[in-house]
Amino acid sequence: MPTLPRTPSRRLVLATAALGLGALPLLARAAVVKTPKAEVKYQFSPKGADHCALCVSFIPGAEGQGAGICRVVDGPIQPGGWCELFSKR
Repeated sequence: MPTLPRTPSRRLVLATAALGLGALPLLARAAVVKTPKAEVKYQFSPKGADHCALCVSFIPGAEGQGAGICRVVDGPIQPGGWCELFSKR
């Protein structure tokens, strides 16, 4: 006589759901689309005293000097640059 498949326990279902929900932030982070420089009027020079190195979205390059990256703008970003999304730290 063939055996029927067991119904998964409530605990197994909840654990599986929790693991799936835990992965959502990782998937969301991978799907982030950055804004092109032209759309935010990125410029290579500061605007007054404001510049990318002072922005909350700027991530400095490996050496701490030269181009870095931005959390919201696509492509390499110069620390002395500026765009419309500037937000002082």
